[in-house]
Amino acid sequence: MWFKIRLAIYGTTALAGIIWPFYFIIQFINLVRNGNIQGSAIDIGNAFFDDAWITPTSGFISADRAVLLVAIFIFYGAEGKRLKLRFWGIYFPLTFIISLAFSFGTFMFIRELEINKEINETD
Repeated sequence: MWFKIRLAIYGTTALAGIIWPFYFIIQFINLVRNGNIQGSAIDIGNAFFDDAWITPTSGFISADRAVLLVAIFIFYGAEGKRLKLRFWGIYFPLTFIISLAFSFGTFMFIRELEINKEINETD
């Protein structure tokens, strides 16, 4: 029972990790389209990343996430190798292509499946 609950939580986290961050990406794209953010593609890209540090609050969240990212990447490698997960390295680029919430939720979902598979094989 707890296995299914954990899978539901991790799956929901992964799904929310696509939907919620991309909601804000779409808002940023709309700002660019409406002319609120102007300049070359490089200027617009810089504005996107600079805004993550523009206030003390956003700077706190960005710094916290940067440190967390290091720990999660170590976890991906250690757990991926320990459990012999296939394609465990895919979670690194997924973090930057989609979002950390998506890659971590998906990793935990797959990890839970693998752990449960090992438990069932030993029974």
